[in-house]
Amino acid sequence: MIFQGIIVKLTRYAAKGAPGEALESAQFLDGLGMEGDYHATGGERQISLLSLEERQWMDAQTEPGLCFGRYRENILLDGIPSAVLAPGVKITAGEAVLEISDTGKHCFEACHLYRKGQSCVLSGRNLFAKVIRSGLVRTGDGVEEFSSTNGANERE
Repeated sequence: MIFQGIIVKLTRYAAKGAPGEALESAQFLDGLGMEGDYHATGGERQISLLSLEERQWMDAQTEPGLCFGRYRENILLDGIPSAVLAPGVKITAGEAVLEISDTGKHCFEACHLYRKGQSCVLSGRNLFAKVIRSGLVRTGDGVEEFSSTNGANERE
C-alpha cells in the first residue's frame, strides 16, 4: 500500500517534562532519534508520531485524558491514517528513513476515559519509530512509504 502525507509540525523535548520546542528542521540520527531530544538514546521508541486528526480530537476534548499531557509527539503528520502505519512499516520523512516500531500506549485505570469505557486515540493510534537512516527532516516535508527502489540504502 502506498501512502503520502506531510509533516505539519516538528517538536523537540530537551528533557523529560520540559516544554517542547517547535522546529523548522531537525537532524534525525540513525539508531538514536531526533538530535537534541531526550528520547535520542536508542531503543525502539526513538521518535513519537501522531496524526493531525488525532491531535485535533485530543485538543477538542473538554476533559482531557490522563495521557494527554504525557504523550507529546515529535512529528505531527497530516494525510496518513495511523491504521496504515503498523510496526515494521518503513517511511521516508524528509531525508530520513524511519521504521514504525510500536503503536499505542497503556491505558491507566485512573483516567476518566478508561473508567467510562470511552475510546481514546492514544490507546492504539499514536506511533513510535526508530531511525534507520539519518537525515534532515523539515516541517512541510513529505512522508511516504519507503521503497528500496528509490535508491536509498537502509540499515537492516
